[in-house]
Amino acid sequence: MTLPDLGGLAVGPALAVGLGLPLALLAMTEAIQVAGRRGHPIAAPLRWTRNWFMPALALVLFLRVAAGFPASSLPVRLAETVLWILAAAGTLNYINSLVFEAAAPGSWATRVPRLLRDLVRVLLVALAGAVVYSQVWGKDLSGALTALGVSSIVVGLALQEPLGNLFSGVMLLMERPFEVGDHIEVGDVSGEVKEINWRSAHLKAFGGLTRVVPNSVLNKEVITNYSRPRKLRMEMVEVSFSYDDAPNDVRDALLDVAAGTPGVLAAPAPIAATLSFGDFGIVYRLIYRTLEEDRWPVRSEVLTRIWYAARRRGLSMPYPVSVNLDYEQKGEFGRPPPSARALLGGLGRFPDLSDIAEASLEALDFARGEQIFEEGEPLTGVMILVQGEVSLQAGAGETAVEVARALPGEVFGESGMYGRQASSLRAVALQDCQVVRMAPDAVSRLFEKSPPLAREVGKILEVRRRAAQSARET
Repeated sequence: MTLPDLGGLAVGPALAVGLGLPLALLAMTEAIQVAGRRGHPIAAPLRWTRNWFMPALALVLFLRVAAGFPASSLPVRLAETVLWILAAAGTLNYINSLVFEAAAPGSWATRVPRLLRDLVRVLLVALAGAVVYSQVWGKDLSGALTALGVSSIVVGLALQEPLGNLFSGVMLLMERPFEVGDHIEVGDVSGEVKEINWRSAHLKAFGGLTRVVPNSVLNKEVITNYSRPRKLRMEMVEVSFSYDDAPNDVRDALLDVAAGTPGVLAAPAPIAATLSFGDFGIVYRLIYRTLEEDRWPVRSEVLTRIWYAARRRGLSMPYPVSVNLDYEQKGEFGRPPPSARALLGGLGRFPDLSDIAEASLEALDFARGEQIFEEGEPLTGVMILVQGEVSLQAGAGETAVEVARALPGEVFGESGMYGRQASSLRAVALQDCQVVRMAPDAVSRLFEKSPPLAREVGKILEVRRRAAQSARET
């Protein structure tokens, strides 16, 4: 290669390049500062143009115009190669900034996956390189394309599974059936999506385990997304109750359980439906919503409270039993639960209750954390704690303040002692509790038979009344 005589340097074009480049850089710097102050995403590609493209353009102009190098010379070809590759990359930067990064939330541009944009960027840069190879260097692409085709077949066969995961990932990202943070179920795998990459999706399953699901599997399986349209979980609980229990009573009990269970959302409202008539009882379905992360604890609490509610309301939950009798059974099957009178007698602090009618006493069961009655709720009769521990609180809801605790053998709910009256306190079971509710006439008869017991109960109730009054005044 013969270099041109540098003594024949064109002074005018050289001065134009030498003066034009600093002026262009100055103008570009000013534009970058203005865009940066406004927070416009075009500032980044402008900065890239100033730092990379404009110096390469100045070099090409200097070699071709000022220095007079021919187009076929090696320095010019190298400079033009760099220039056109930078031009292709810069064009993609401008498109990415103006179309995607500046896109309004919810527009089509925001739904194009970044992985797809990166793949398109690589392909376009490779295409620009092929054009430069053909036009700037004057090479024939047919041989290169043939070699590339053969190599692609070999590489495709060798990387069949990774490439399948890659393109499956691209299709999933285009469709976007789920995003990071969603709770999904794919086949027998469920969990929270923690990461989505070109090969797989990482799910945080129940128990903290990480399950890696290949994109090819995701592309074939049915995906259930529990986070759309909202991150709520609809749960369905099916239970059976006896044909002797009125369906409306059962449905009311199920709705009360749902309303009183922490974690069950009030909106949309829970639904209790009569589902079918089974072989051993009527099947009911309780439908409620909860947050996905609270799904299992809430379901457990709902089922637990259904059992206690059924016991309190005298509802029977049948189960399949097949018995062949070869003799006449005179007594009842199983061991009957102790009567309310027997429960009070086992406490050892009450006088003989034989003259109190069994209808005046009612045994009730409450689960730990359940509200026995709310402040202001009408009460008839008093409660006597047989087993467990009860918190007596002044106020309602989260603002309630504990003023006393009832232990086995103690009386609470005294507002209803002489008839139907509003409760002055709120009672919450701290443990699984067994309570006997005594009607007002039975309470009067009990205190007439045992004046010391009446005085003792009166003192305890007075202490609670003062504690409640003090809590309300503070």
